[in-house]
Amino acid sequence: MSLNRDTWLFVLFALAILFSIQIPLPGVGSKFASINSSDFALLLIFVLFVEERQRRDDWEIDLSLPRPMAWFLVAGAWIVVTVVVATIRSEVSMLPNTLWTLKWFEIAVFFLLAQQYAERVDWNPVVWTVLVGGTLQAVVAISITPLLTGYDRITVLPFLSTYGQPTVFWQNPNGLAVFLALVAIMSVLAGACSFSFQRRRAVWLLAGGLLVAVGVVMSGSRSGLITLLSGIVVGSALSYRHLSKPLVAGVAGCGLLAGLGLASVLNATIFQRFLPTVTFEGGTIVLTGKGTGAIYSRYDLALRAIDLWKDQPIFGYGWFASPETVGYLDVFYSQILVDVGIVGVVILAGFYLALVRTFVRNRYRGSYVLGAAGAGWLVGLLCAGIGGAYARVPRIMFLLVLLLVASAHSDWIPVREAQ
Repeated sequence: MSLNRDTWLFVLFALAILFSIQIPLPGVGSKFASINSSDFALLLIFVLFVEERQRRDDWEIDLSLPRPMAWFLVAGAWIVVTVVVATIRSEVSMLPNTLWTLKWFEIAVFFLLAQQYAERVDWNPVVWTVLVGGTLQAVVAISITPLLTGYDRITVLPFLSTYGQPTVFWQNPNGLAVFLALVAIMSVLAGACSFSFQRRRAVWLLAGGLLVAVGVVMSGSRSGLITLLSGIVVGSALSYRHLSKPLVAGVAGCGLLAGLGLASVLNATIFQRFLPTVTFEGGTIVLTGKGTGAIYSRYDLALRAIDLWKDQPIFGYGWFASPETVGYLDVFYSQILVDVGIVGVVILAGFYLALVRTFVRNRYRGSYVLGAAGAGWLVGLLCAGIGGAYARVPRIMFLLVLLLVASAHSDWIPVREAQ
């Protein structure tokens, strides 16, 4: 298969996201500030784009997805306002928050560039890169699980694990898990939608989806499991006319059971994270066991976030005030309430709703499967927001943008046999 230069650029970008190398930035007061491999890949795309436009003396901008682009800019404008206000009234450095704000606009720039290249890129190889790369990461996660000892003894494998859970280039087991959930959703829906006329390929896709679903469970991430199950339900509902619902339920159910079974054998600590002991004491439900402390702590953090918000209800404390300046709050919805205030919550709600709506509409514009899978994944990320802010993590947002453009401009896995 011969790929043009533009397609190779976006394949390279997808690889830079999946297998990201982070170089910490010293002297900015944040342990999260870094330069990533995706920054260099995006810079290359930008430089080549500018060089080409200069050579052609053509600066016309094409927006094939104007509505989500507009929401990107509106949300970005309010984020800038919150950081400026926080800088004026804060006694601590807002440099880390400013860097996070620049990251938002970096994602917006990538979205803009992807739309300029939309008709020149063959998006199918880009999507396959995400799918195959994610499947390989799931295989690694499953393979190294027997080497990890959980929270009783910390085992760290460089780039592959931390604190007894696999990470595989994602630096965080939850980040890995919610990404693998996307790969599983894509694989299962693609296989189930093409099973009647492309059976061999469909079987491979379903087997891959089953394997990646096992990887989600083996990560020990409850957020990943929430994303996977929610995404499968939403994606199946959006593509119900073209898929075998028993097939989807069977693959997802087998993946869940196989993952729990392997976890119970290979790493009991991970297994116990999903199945805490439930008792009733004094008329209330009490959870005990591995990982239940995180459940209670998130409730306490949500209450703390509400108290913080009451002091700054309109502008908040600035983008990424959690965790940079007010500490960890973990729950996505209370985080953005504290960060950007009630106005920002409304704007970001509109932003994510616009993304979901665009994915849904793209089913009839480009790839039916990608549109359904993208919408399902984003809804799953928002459901998992009760445990973490994955929907605004830059790497996740880069993938959302990539899939949004690809779903509008590709025919990946047709749902009907070619005539």
